[in-house]
Amino acid sequence: MRGLFLAKTQTRQLGTAPQRPFNLRALTFKALSFTAQSFKELSFKALTFVLGGLALSTAPLSLPADAATATSAGAPAVSEVLQQQHRCSDTLQLRHANLQPAQLTQICIDLAALEQRFHQLLQTGHKPVAHDGNSTLRANIYASKADYQRYAGVHFSMPTDNGGMYLEGMPDRPGNQAEFVAYQRDNGEVWNLRHEFIHYLDGRFNLYGDFCANLHDSHAAPEHCPKPAPLTPYLVWWTEGLAEYIAHGADNPQALALAANPAFELSALFNTGYEQNGGSDRVYRWGYLASRYLIEQHPAKTSQLLQFWRAGDYPRYQALVKSWGTSLDAGFKQWLAQVSQSELSQSEVAQAKVAEAKP
Repeated sequence: MRGLFLAKTQTRQLGTAPQRPFNLRALTFKALSFTAQSFKELSFKALTFVLGGLALSTAPLSLPADAATATSAGAPAVSEVLQQQHRCSDTLQLRHANLQPAQLTQICIDLAALEQRFHQLLQTGHKPVAHDGNSTLRANIYASKADYQRYAGVHFSMPTDNGGMYLEGMPDRPGNQAEFVAYQRDNGEVWNLRHEFIHYLDGRFNLYGDFCANLHDSHAAPEHCPKPAPLTPYLVWWTEGLAEYIAHGADNPQALALAANPAFELSALFNTGYEQNGGSDRVYRWGYLASRYLIEQHPAKTSQLLQFWRAGDYPRYQALVKSWGTSLDAGFKQWLAQVSQSELSQSEVAQAKVAEAKP
């Protein structure tokens, strides 16, 4: 889950969304022929645009405060709860409460391999999108789910009824710090670490702008993205699906089990949202199948999509997907049958080996 870190110093009124810099990619208008990047410079000015009677303020937000200073109702600061720090690389720092040396080493190795796979698969050239200063990710890892639910909301102004969040912040602002917030499960594993790390890489190298500038229908905390939501197609199928695909590779039994009984056409999955046309299966597992299909079976089309996203040209992305119509649906359905059969065959082989091993 991607999100936006809001400064603790920012004042909110009940029922009122905090002001955000205006970013044209948060809205899609048929009359627009400009790219989001061509309007980027406007977001640095305290201007008010009135579009169709909708006033959007571009007065800048406070910069994200260092979470170490964030306290509420006497709660300890994040630096008191997460007292240990470990730097994996120039791009990844871990701040934690209870990770052991062997765990730290393994996390660094796993994420380094994941980062390499990401760049190779998507041919990024290690080149960030324009105006993205999130050169490092800080992973904040609580010792337990209980500690996560007790402290993370105070430390990062975020909901905690989830398995963790990537908080991108305002990547164009100097001093912004990208944060991943999660916890250790009972077995010591860091929940959703691989998935959320891909969100960081995707936002830095593939998707121009912050979370609210991407195409989705979420207005929930901590982002409070402005209404109305953009028109479909969205990007939820890609952002959540890609994170699942690179995190799991071909080993995603839950998604592959769904492939055996297709519930969606590919053309419908492009309209997947968080609040409408959503749900865990559709967002994550069908997103995995959709993104994997395009990457593996249609690399040229995927490259064209990435070209538009990296430039912030979301209207052209939407126009391209709409021009495809239902032309990819039959191929997607055929591919689903192939991967589900492959998964079934592998499962049968595994079961046979287990049976053979029994005395």
